[in-house]
Amino acid sequence: MVKEYHVKGYEEFTKLAESLESTGENVHILFSGGKDETGNSWCPYCVKADPVIKEALKHAAENSHFIHVEVGDRPYWKDLNCPFRKDPRTHLVFLPTLLRWKSPQRLDGERCSQADLVEMLFTDDD
Repeated sequence: MVKEYHVKGYEEFTKLAESLESTGENVHILFSGGKDETGNSWCPYCVKADPVIKEALKHAAENSHFIHVEVGDRPYWKDLNCPFRKDPRTHLVFLPTLLRWKSPQRLDGERCSQADLVEMLFTDDD
């Protein structure tokens, strides 16, 4: 079974991602907008992609990891000095972004709502 994690903020993200690097197993990361008091993300594309990603995750390798990262509220994300934007390991420009850690494989924006692409990212070993 895929090991799932949910973290909020840059520090929690970097600590967890770095700790999983040594496993040698695939680490997939979803970056999305933070959730409000109703439990919904402020990012409409993230809300649309969420059920697609959850369904496709069922096809991921059993010995893989999935981290859902809430980047924060909209003003924090829009700040050009946001550490998620500045980190060369993430190169975030859009939300949502789904990627395989330490790999060029990534989907962002509307592409995170396309079931076939998301499933391919989770299952493709290249």
